[in-house]
Amino acid sequence: MKILAFDTSNQPLTVSLAEDNKVLRVFSTNEARNHSIQLLPAIQNTIAAQNWQLGDIDRIIVAQGPGSFTGLRIGVTVAKVLASTLSTELVGISSLAILAQQVNHVGLVVPLFNARNDNVFAGVYLNGQNVFADAHQPIANLFAWLKTQNEPITFLGDTDIFSTAINETFGSRARILSPSESLPDGQGIVSLGNEASPVINHDHFNPKYLRKTQAELNWIAAHPGEDNPENYVFEI
Repeated sequence: MKILAFDTSNQPLTVSLAEDNKVLRVFSTNEARNHSIQLLPAIQNTIAAQNWQLGDIDRIIVAQGPGSFTGLRIGVTVAKVLASTLSTELVGISSLAILAQQVNHVGLVVPLFNARNDNVFAGVYLNGQNVFADAHQPIANLFAWLKTQNEPITFLGDTDIFSTAINETFGSRARILSPSESLPDGQGIVSLGNEASPVINHDHFNPKYLRKTQAELNWIAAHPGEDNPENYVFEI
């Protein structure tokens, strides 16, 4: 099975090609540029470098969220259009699980993204299992749960922002990977995407933001008591 996988959930952009679970080629950049400009050329160039054609792809895997609203919309939209056009399988994977998958350390693995105002998108993984659900939450809430556990902890993702708080709270119990060490390696998304079942209906596939967008919050503020997603949220 030939696989195209890509992650646009945050600043890094990663495009991978794989045959079954063997990654053959990876394009990755951490430049702060617009994924709407970068993604399609990256896909085209990576496929061409492998001497494949788009029509060779059997499965498309995309990071479904959480992360940057704009990045997720771009990635999911491109994945849906390609999968529908090529009539190929489509799989969405948690962008937090993708990071956790590439850590081979004993204990708890905590991928986290900065959500501003001392909030994070984060989950906790143990032996590949999501033992504390991916969520948008205060960093204090995440720390409180981790304090109830006894295992060593590996943090990765946007750790530079929270490294002081992590060290003060967990000391030698914590291992902190730098943002550069946390970049998606292309293998995590492929491995998880191989294990997941493809979506049944491409049209119903949407990003998993894990929090409301600013536009939704504005709509709710203008329509008090009418927080019904079907009245506002539209499919991409």
